[in-house]
Amino acid sequence: LQVAPVAILIIGLLLPVEVRVNLAGQTLYAYRIAWMLLAPWIAYQILAGRFRFRLIDVIVGMASLWIVISFAANEGAAKGVPAGLALGLDVLMPYLITRYAIRSLYDFRVLLILLAPVALGVAGLMVLESVTQTRFVRIGAASIFGSLGQAEYGADVGQAKLGDVRYGLMRATGPFSHPILAGVFFAGLMPLYYFSQLRGWPRLLGLASGLGAIFTLSSSAFLGIFIFVVLAVYDWLQKRVGFLNWPIFLAATGAVLAALQVVTKSGLIAVLIRYTVNPATGYYRLLIWEYGSRSVAKHPWFGIGYEPFEKLKWMTDSIDTIWLAIAVRNGLPPALLLGGAVVLAIVGLALFVSRSASSDGRLCMGIAIALTIFFVLGFTVSFFGGMLIWFVILVAVGTTFGQFGRPQVRRLPPPGMLQERLR
Repeated sequence: LQVAPVAILIIGLLLPVEVRVNLAGQTLYAYRIAWMLLAPWIAYQILAGRFRFRLIDVIVGMASLWIVISFAANEGAAKGVPAGLALGLDVLMPYLITRYAIRSLYDFRVLLILLAPVALGVAGLMVLESVTQTRFVRIGAASIFGSLGQAEYGADVGQAKLGDVRYGLMRATGPFSHPILAGVFFAGLMPLYYFSQLRGWPRLLGLASGLGAIFTLSSSAFLGIFIFVVLAVYDWLQKRVGFLNWPIFLAATGAVLAALQVVTKSGLIAVLIRYTVNPATGYYRLLIWEYGSRSVAKHPWFGIGYEPFEKLKWMTDSIDTIWLAIAVRNGLPPALLLGGAVVLAIVGLALFVSRSASSDGRLCMGIAIALTIFFVLGFTVSFFGGMLIWFVILVAVGTTFGQFGRPQVRRLPPPGMLQERLR
């Protein structure tokens, strides 16, 4: 299958983080082993001149390179380069592999069909974890591979501290590093399957798996679902009400947010925090932004690496926002470059949607909404590990089908069950 390399990446990112190998001072997680196995294949495609580079490819490559340079500047070449390569290649390699492997919307639909039963199975395990209040997926993996110790993302928080119970249900984690990451993953699946134009069981299973986000009991997951519902409802309305369009929606949304920021005494972010599942965590995120921003102002170019940033004594070293985490750790350039890549991918997809009323345009709408969810939630969640891989996979898909161009056209296989699901 054309999509096999990306399917291998997805298998790697959906395995528990305990599934790993320690080699030469580096921790090789399942997702990292997956792209390492595929690295010679994508390198051959590039050297053979089969890879057509676009602007976003260059931007992502520059961000990855800056991550390596920043670690070398902070830690020295001997220690910094290996650490920088581990994180930089976690971004670049899955991105390049996906860019080459997924070359048509037909390819992406095939990938969604393959993912649907797997995602539903993972969601089912999370429901069981939440109801039984037993985190058996990662505990089972730890019994085989050992529990996590100190790794490049910081100290292992341990299963006991992840056993947060809300409303009588435990916040499910499944194979993910944290319930929040699990929630964002499944919330992001909903627009992909809703707009996929798939028929029958793949679409139903994909949408049903999105409900796994609910059992993470995460504000970020609920916000992601809310964004999806609002955008899907507006998409339905603007096709039936003549004067409505997406520019009007964006202008109205901007005006409302600006009004909330001006009218309220505490500002827009503080208003939103009041309606989170746990307002205390929202307030803590405000403190992270306050002290993290101070660190970026002091070290704007190369950040501080894995050194702890200056903060209140009782605060942890965790930075719960990918954009600020990158800026604190590696400087503003890679944060702005990666953020810019996401925005360009969304804009490119929006332009394609505006030109096409076909089923392909509908799927591009779903990809754009999924990327929007990740971009917005990135201000409250730090994507790392397997979730970082899934994030860059979506950015790569958005780059292929957006970027002010048209997706490549490939001939469909002979009629059969698979083709029937794609009609």
